Amino acid sequence: MINLSVKLLDNSNATLNTYILERQEYGRKDILRPAMIVCPGGGYSFVSQNEGEPVALAFARDGYHTFVLKYSTGITNPFPQALTELAAAYLYVYNNADKYFIDRNKISVCGFSAGGHLVLSLATFFNADFLTKKFNVDEKTLKPFSVIAGYPAVSLRNYPNKSEESKERIKELIAKGLMGDFGPHSIIQIVTGKENYSESDLAKVNLLNHVHANMPPIFLFGSNQDQVIYPTDILEYALKLKKLNNEFELHLYNRGNHGLALYDHTMADPCQLINMHCNTWVNEALLWLKENGVKND
Repeated sequence: MINLSVKLLDNSNATLNTYILERQEYGRKDILRPAMIVCPGGGYSFVSQNEGEPVALAFARDGYHTFVLKYSTGITNPFPQALTELAAAYLYVYNNADKYFIDRNKISVCGFSAGGHLVLSLATFFNADFLTKKFNVDEKTLKPFSVIAGYPAVSLRNYPNKSEESKERIKELIAKGLMGDFGPHSIIQIVTGKENYSESDLAKVNLLNHVHANMPPIFLFGSNQDQVIYPTDILEYALKLKKLNNEFELHLYNRGNHGLALYDHTMADPCQLINMHCNTWVNEALLWLKENGVKND
């Protein structure tokens, strides 16, 4: 496996870590493989380790060249800074496809929570002038082949009806080290770059407002028990995709806490995983990708 840390842009500290499979022998020599760029979550306050390398290795086991993006975070890096970095990462993979035996027509992105917002932003704004003109490419080049979004922060809305019990539970998880501490700024403040944001500012980064009919295929999953990202956001997003005849698949599991990534023993204590089958999302996503044309024959 080829492990590199690639600096993407001169004006940012974003890096792309590579998990490129070595060239094979005999009948599988020099085959072209699909690629997956993984964008961890962290509320745009930090980049979660749990949702990075373990996820990349899970896809690598199925024959993918994988990459993990460590994008810029914090209120000094508002939208579209991280999205610009993801676009740069996508183009790095695209432009180095021949070197690493990547099928440049099958480059997908996968993100969780804030990283889910990030990959869905690429699915939405791949044709926007602020990306195509910056990188001097056409929209077809930046359009992902497929998008996987786990418990994505779709709307970034505050939930006024969030119960005190839910808030206390989140504090408890942070105190136990089972969830990252997002710091003094909310995800909305960070993405808008404003401590005192307006409804107009929020509307610009609420992806429910920007769904269009030319989206790439999207695989969504989340949990009814998520106390950070309400499942109603994911359902509302899926409904908008459906109304515009976009291709998508939705898995809303009954059980599962926020931020568990693979939902297996590598991410959580076994007692947390009792009576939970949401770790099946990996296999379901791989089957979905094959169904949509990603095959490693």
